[in-house]
Amino acid sequence: MTERSENEADVRNIQRTIAFLGIFLILTSQFLVFSTQSNAVVLFPPYTGLAVLGVIILVLSQLIRPTPFFQKLSGWFIFQEKTFWALAGLMFSALAAGAMASFMLFTRVNYIPIVTVWLLGAGAYLYAFFDAPFREGVLFEWLKKNRNEVFSIIAVMLFAAVSRFYQLGAIPRVLDGDEGSVGLNAQATLQGALANPFALWENFGALYLQLINLSLKFFGVNAFGLRLLPAIGGILAIPALYLFARWFGGRRIALVAVIILAFSHAHIHFSRIASVAYIQETWLIPLELYLLISGLEKRQSWRTALSGIILAFHFSVYLSSQVILGVVFIYMLILLLFYRNWFKTRISQALVFWGGFLVTILPSAVYSIKNPNEFVNRLNRAGTFQTGYLTDLMGTTGQSAAEILFERVVHAFLSLFYYPSLDFYGSPAPMMSMITSVLFLVGLGLSLWRFRKPEYLLLNGYFWGGTVSIGVFATPPSADSYRVLMVLPAAVIMASLGLDQLLQLMRLDPKTTRVGYTVSVSTILAGLLAFNLWTYYGEFAGKCLFTGDTAGRFASYLGREVSSVENELQVYLLSDDAFYYGNHPSAFFLSRSRSIINFTDPIDQLSPVSGETIIAPPNRISELEDWARAHPGGDLHYQYDCDTTMLLSYRVP
Repeated sequence: MTERSENEADVRNIQRTIAFLGIFLILTSQFLVFSTQSNAVVLFPPYTGLAVLGVIILVLSQLIRPTPFFQKLSGWFIFQEKTFWALAGLMFSALAAGAMASFMLFTRVNYIPIVTVWLLGAGAYLYAFFDAPFREGVLFEWLKKNRNEVFSIIAVMLFAAVSRFYQLGAIPRVLDGDEGSVGLNAQATLQGALANPFALWENFGALYLQLINLSLKFFGVNAFGLRLLPAIGGILAIPALYLFARWFGGRRIALVAVIILAFSHAHIHFSRIASVAYIQETWLIPLELYLLISGLEKRQSWRTALSGIILAFHFSVYLSSQVILGVVFIYMLILLLFYRNWFKTRISQALVFWGGFLVTILPSAVYSIKNPNEFVNRLNRAGTFQTGYLTDLMGTTGQSAAEILFERVVHAFLSLFYYPSLDFYGSPAPMMSMITSVLFLVGLGLSLWRFRKPEYLLLNGYFWGGTVSIGVFATPPSADSYRVLMVLPAAVIMASLGLDQLLQLMRLDPKTTRVGYTVSVSTILAGLLAFNLWTYYGEFAGKCLFTGDTAGRFASYLGREVSSVENELQVYLLSDDAFYYGNHPSAFFLSRSRSIINFTDPIDQLSPVSGETIIAPPNRISELEDWARAHPGGDLHYQYDCDTTMLLSYRVP
């Protein structure tokens, strides 16, 4: 390269920075204009001057020539490649945060430009540290080299997909109240506060709710559309867990771990309901932690940058992001204090992680500062300290706070393999089977023994950080059975490690006794597969155990029945104190909030017209049957809940 071309290359860095400043001013002006009411009487829209200034700066940037002055100036750090892209990411994210705050004031509902700029900010920051050269055909070469491993994971994902998508809209048969609420609030994201993708509703991210609403638009307002994203999350957990587990024990350990998770009856169930978003934690957390530990150990900043970015994105999904943020902070603090020789050569990667997180979290942080009660909503409603639970229990039992909190942590731990999974499930079985529990306990001991290794320190931090946070900060204890879903991937990795260790203790080494090792692992996994599928599809799915409250189950049947009635015709429900329209969100969601008249008086006092529909709950079915006999010619339709006649509808002739 000639001296002139080198100078021009240096100057182009200055041109790029100044041009970006001009573009940024133009973009800022447009966001400001869009955030104000239009005025037909003004000659120039507000903030026109800012846009003109941006255009002038953009034009001037192209007039810079490769003089000695500008060549010397190009050596400043602000014009360097990494600095430029990192600052561009920060400025884009800050602009998205400011525009979001402005849109909230003017009740704008189209946040797509803001999300676009936010994603550009995250992408720019990641690009600043992405130093891996991309060659044509590199992906094909990688797939060819690792085809057996890739095909294995795809096969497990396919089996996982079958178990999660099989009759997704029909099993479980009904929606529980929280599913109905999630569906209704997902539909509310088209306008109002939840149109803001960085808003929160009971610590569900509005962005996640908007994705659910998109599913409802494509597949209809029904159980399948509502449950599609949880099912996808359950499938994504397979490759995410594989990457994380592979870092600890290689391909063999990782493959066993994902097979156990793919056919975990609890993981299957929570992949099939939308009540809580913990299923999304089972792929987000392993992916975040894999990128973090692999980035630290390989000293690849782009990995830790991506880890921080995904963790910030996690805040727009669900509550457990707050727990993982604390776990990572404590993990790095321990590394700094006790693993200093290892960590000091990786400080830059750690700082890049926090940079990626801080850049991407800005819009969510601004929203939380403006709406602090939404950020701590779940803690205010179910927190150990905020609700007075701890104080009340200390008064009634006479125990100290330390004793109560210790018992809560033990309860959360035992919820993995001892207590039944009742809340949001209804299964008498614990989260993990007996065999898996044995393997898990062995692997837990092994992981604790190896905590001196940074990767095992992180695995223990993930498991115990999540378990302790559930026990110390959340109530009631019965909810532990589904909250521990967030640490299930860590427990599954430990179970895989435990299985490998037990077989090697039995002198079944995968290298020297490969056939014996493979047969043993296959037999155990086949048994786990049969147990888990039978537990879910045999003992649970067909027995109407989900949301066992009869009135709650009736609401889903009512909503489905009413959704099939023509909109212009009136619907009457023969209601009473237990069964009435308005007491359960699932009925609103499935019926699309259509009008239903609760009629508590005897049916003889009702005077319906031809074509209208009368619906009776279980305890008034006989009353409607008698009335139908006296007024024949209409259409009778029964709905059954297992062996129970749950609903009778009659379309008046």
